[in-house]
Amino acid sequence: MRTVGTKHMTFVAGLLAVVAVIACSNSGGADLGGGGPDPAARSARRAEPSGNGQTGTAGQDLGTPLRIVVLQGGTPEAGAVVTWNSPANGASMTPTVDTTGPDGISTSVWHLGSAPGTQTSQAAVAGGADGSPVPFTATAGAPGGGPPGAAEIRLLTSGGNRFDPANVTIAVGTTVTWTWVGGFHDVTATGNPGFPSSGAPGAPPRSFSHTFTAPGTYLYFCSVHGSPTAGMRGTIVVQ
Repeated sequence: MRTVGTKHMTFVAGLLAVVAVIACSNSGGADLGGGGPDPAARSARRAEPSGNGQTGTAGQDLGTPLRIVVLQGGTPEAGAVVTWNSPANGASMTPTVDTTGPDGISTSVWHLGSAPGTQTSQAAVAGGADGSPVPFTATAGAPGGGPPGAAEIRLLTSGGNRFDPANVTIAVGTTVTWTWVGGFHDVTATGNPGFPSSGAPGAPPRSFSHTFTAPGTYLYFCSVHGSPTAGMRGTIVVQ
């Protein structure tokens, strides 16, 4: 009986040892396969301060650069190629193509398009990434501090007789105001479609406004310092 009992105890001890080994093996496999992030997973998102949601002046650089971070398995990825783009007329990104640094960050300065209102841009990661392209928005105010939906064009003599800006793109319903800053000028519309001219040339202080209610490309010039094809002239594209 003692011999049988000893063999039985030995068998049970061996069985428990096998079970323990299997349990440890399974536990180790779960740690390796289930806990951490997938090392192959790639993602992109805004990096704070991201520069998203800024307000600036149409045709000017925003004050804060845009920023994204690219991650590989949850770790910042260096050397990722990022392409920055904004579709607005007159908008640009500097740089257009960037490479992430050791911190996984890519940045670009957004030069807003010429039309007041809401504008968009994006950052796309070459090779793809979850969250790419990363979107951004900004609100562009009219030059001279006017609100979105209005635009101001200045008539200048200092530094050369000119309209500033000379070429703008606006939305239908936008009111454009020409403001005399210096010199002796007028606003003379030309071509088709057209709009009313400002009248006889004059000096500041003076302003002239017109609301553009139909799409088209509108041309104008100063009859004192330009013509429809040369000198002091401008273009307004209404979309």
